[in-house]
Amino acid sequence: MKSRLSFARLVILANSICWMVFAVLFVTGSYPYRPHRPAFEEVTPSYIFFGKALRQIDTGTGVGLPPLLITLTYAIQRPSVLAARPFYWYFDSHGITVDHLYGGISVGGYYLLLVCLLSFVQWYLVGWVGQKLWRKWFSRATTGPSHAPSTPTTR
Repeated sequence: MKSRLSFARLVILANSICWMVFAVLFVTGSYPYRPHRPAFEEVTPSYIFFGKALRQIDTGTGVGLPPLLITLTYAIQRPSVLAARPFYWYFDSHGITVDHLYGGISVGGYYLLLVCLLSFVQWYLVGWVGQKLWRKWFSRATTGPSHAPSTPTTR
């Protein structure tokens, strides 16, 4: 019996779990944030979602995601991060900083959401190509007359 869970679906499921873990760690590591004028050399948060903020790497306060988690996530999602770069370049070229809010979400937050969405396309394509290669290399070709289906003949 053929499994209903294809390799492509399995990879998408793994990506979903990765982002759910990231979201849980985001919620547990975030803190309340209200937009304000930054004090002298104040480090602004990289990601702001509806009054919750998270610094990518924070020194001193203990707030933020562990640097290893950010590094690992960006390494796994590297093609999606690179594909989303034009979004970031647009805002950067117009002098709009990563902590500027649009509809309660920062530019950095939209960038993270875009990377998340693109990662599903990335991993679907990886799963689809992997599944096609697997079938091509390991499928048993049924050739020859001994494997032909039998059909009744009429005389």
